[in-house]
Amino acid sequence: MRMTRTAAFTLSLAMACVAWQSFASGQQVRAGQGGGRSGPAPRSTYVRLGGRGEGTSDAVLYEPGTGSAKNGIALLFGHPSESNFNHPSGRELARRGYRILMVNVSDGRSFPDTYAPAYSTALKYLRGLPGVEKVVVITHSGGGHEMAFYQNVAENGPKACSGPEKIYPCRPALTTGLEKADGLILLDSTLGAFHQMSSVDPAVDSARPRVRVPELDMFDPRNGYDRANRHASYTAEFSRKFYAAQAARNLQLVEQARARLAAIEKGESDYADDEPFVVPGMGINATGARLYQPDGRVVSKTRAPHPLLKADGATPTETVRTVRPPSGARPEDALGTLGVMTQNSTVRRFLAMSAIRTQKDFAFTEDDIVGVDWKSAMSSTPSNAEGITVPTLVMSMTCHYLIVPNEIIFNHLAARDKQFALVEGATHNFIPCRPEYGDTVARTFDYVDAWLTRPGRFLTQSPSPGDVAR
Repeated sequence: MRMTRTAAFTLSLAMACVAWQSFASGQQVRAGQGGGRSGPAPRSTYVRLGGRGEGTSDAVLYEPGTGSAKNGIALLFGHPSESNFNHPSGRELARRGYRILMVNVSDGRSFPDTYAPAYSTALKYLRGLPGVEKVVVITHSGGGHEMAFYQNVAENGPKACSGPEKIYPCRPALTTGLEKADGLILLDSTLGAFHQMSSVDPAVDSARPRVRVPELDMFDPRNGYDRANRHASYTAEFSRKFYAAQAARNLQLVEQARARLAAIEKGESDYADDEPFVVPGMGINATGARLYQPDGRVVSKTRAPHPLLKADGATPTETVRTVRPPSGARPEDALGTLGVMTQNSTVRRFLAMSAIRTQKDFAFTEDDIVGVDWKSAMSSTPSNAEGITVPTLVMSMTCHYLIVPNEIIFNHLAARDKQFALVEGATHNFIPCRPEYGDTVARTFDYVDAWLTRPGRFLTQSPSPGDVAR
């Protein structure tokens, strides 16, 4: 039975309350850490933002349990998931004195421009709250490409996402006159369309998906994969062949989808508006044929020194290395499946969300990703970063595989006021991957709090003069 939006909201809010109570009661705030969490639990209010069809949106407004000197700054959280009401950003920042609106957009996974009007409405709503001077967008993971797209287009108009370089341009009707945010926070962001492309398996032929090419199979022990431990040590020669074949198959898929779109628009398809587009051997979300997941040497360190938030309270500026373990689905459970290692999409959705051009020199290295035409995808986070000029904070979690992608995003930002910091031992969901890394949740959001309240960034005077960004 399909749950109504009202029922879904009620259930989500109830789960949020239970989760918060469990979280709060189980926390042991160590000396010098998590001080921003003190005080009563935040209040929450349901907000109906409106809209129609795919653009329908609603939200939960988290507010501090008592009055706050930080009311001049309000935050908007957006992410292309079914419900954002219980994301930790809401409770953590409300505990630190901020009002934050957790926004859901119906079917936000479809196209980057679909949700833009809803976020514009949400920003206007926040600007109408008493005392609000600045509104800052905050997001996490796959929300990075969504909100970077939004802010780029809000600052620069539809031309930023509809130029001839785009494989699939945005719709001007949805991207004109958007409300601009005053700042942006990206927490362990993905790279947008490239994140999907990087899961393309070159060992798979779309015509015969159950037949694998042994010399390109990253899950074959003969190529360096340890199935028992989901660990790998790939040779330079195998990696070179793999990336070349992955780039070639990716371009083939992009051209196939473009050809089908042309057929649809000419009336030569069985469907008038769109048609199914199934890609065997293209993983979903965090799965797929990615060498960097089992081989921890790949994208394992930053190219330049950056602040590292350590468990002992120190914040050295250094070249940062990942501490992540091997990851990814077990191939014996995933290969050949429709739900894990196949992208079951449509022509338009694939082109809008997963298509990006790669070049002959495409490869992952220890500290970089090369051979990618970042500008070719409207959902490309690095490309959209080039149009963002407002103050921006990028944070990455070192017990995950996104430290190099996040540094790439940071380097592409046009903002003069930008900061990149990494949290030692934090997983993608902010919790520590080992006990010795301490309270990584507190460390992450304490840093966000300090960045927001730095004097002169958003407010003329800091509400807590001793609490400045490290």
